[in-house]
This record gives sequence, C-alpha cells and structure tokens, in this order.
Amino acid sequence: MAPVLTFADSRGTIGAVKNLRKTLLLGAAGVLGLGALAGCGSSATTGGSAVAQATQLGPSSAYSGFVLTKAYNLPSGTFSSSSGGSTRVTAPAKGDLTLVFYGFTHCTDDCPTTVADVSAAWRGLPAADQKRITFDLITTDPWRDTTSVMKTWLARYNLPSSQGLTASWDVIHDSGAGVGVDVEKPTSFAGDYQVTHGLQVLAYTSDGKAHLEWLVEQITVPQLRADLERVLSGAAIT
Repeated sequence: MAPVLTFADSRGTIGAVKNLRKTLLLGAAGVLGLGALAGCGSSATTGGSAVAQATQLGPSSAYSGFVLTKAYNLPSGTFSSSSGGSTRVTAPAKGDLTLVFYGFTHCTDDCPTTVADVSAAWRGLPAADQKRITFDLITTDPWRDTTSVMKTWLARYNLPSSQGLTASWDVIHDSGAGVGVDVEKPTSFAGDYQVTHGLQVLAYTSDGKAHLEWLVEQITVPQLRADLERVLSGAAIT
C-alpha cells in the first residue's frame, strides 16, 4: 500500500483535517482526490491506493460533506442481502437517497461509529424524510459477515430501511474500486483480524450517481443531518 498520512481521530480537529485535505486535493491539481482509509480500530488516514474523485471544498460548497466533481456510478455486482435473496445496489426513487458504506461487523471502532452517526442523523429527521433514505452496508469481511450476522448487527442501530450485502471477495473488492473505496484483503485471518477499507459514506440520488460523500468521523451529526435535509429538499449538490 502506498504511504499514507495519519490524522488523529478527533472531532475537535475537524477544521484542520478539512483544511489539510483541501490542501492535498488542490496540490493534486484538482484531478485526483485522496480517499480515506482505515484498518478498523486504528486512526483514520488519508492518501493510499484508492483513487477517489476530486472534491469541491470550502465556502463555495453549501455542504459539510465532499461534493464530487465527477459522480460515481452505482456499485457493480450482485449481492446476497440480509433482507433475503440476491440484489444489486439500485438507485432510489426521485428525490430520495440511498447511502452506501463499505464496512464490517467485527470492526472495533470506525464502522460502528460511522453507522451510529448515520443513525443519529437519520433519527433527527422528520418521519416523512426518514422514509426517503435507505442504507446499504456492503461488507468488507465476507468470511465472517453472513447475511444473518449483518441483519443482527444493523438492528442495533435503529435503521429500518437498511440492508447488509455480501458477495465473493472479488465482487466486493471490484465494486469498491469502482466507487473510490479501497478494500484490502487481510494478510492474516488469525484471531480477531481487522480489514482495511475506505470510510466514505456515498450518497446516491435517483439518477444512479453519487454526487456527495462524507467521512462521518470528521463531521458532526448535526452537520450530516443538515446535509441530508438539504439534499432531500431538492437543493442542488454543489
């Protein structure tokens, strides 16, 4: 894996993290962004081997998340769902949102924090808006995350419109690569092994594109909720 820059995982340094990310992106001449990586249980990192799209940052954006200058298509592949049967990640209805996150249930830190924050932001929305958001967890650990394991794990977070998705390693890896999320196969499966993966939460709209992504551990729940409300209101993602 390419060298990475490591940030302290602290909500008190959000501004510094964003400014550093902005500096790095501008230094890349606005062509390639830098995806966030974490081996769950360690600090979040930026850099690495995932190729993400450049993002628009700063006062020109109305969002706390990162607006993608080139939208991602839906993740590729067919998955087994915790809701039953086989499925693909699909676009939501017009005006609605589908959130996609790559993670795993044995993660000791970053994954549960991310899903808990998404759930907290979701619960603060009006009931009518809650029904307009779905959440897809694509496991990065197909060896342990069966559909039943993911169903039980997601139930802890009070996200009714959620499902866990699993497939072969190759399908998961390739689908992540296609949306700028790096997923790395563990070098050892001994003990409570951890899986290094990108921490982006991708927001898909009815056009089947992700125009916005969040690194949830670098923003607050109210900021995430405000972004969700703004998208659901029909505001442009710019």
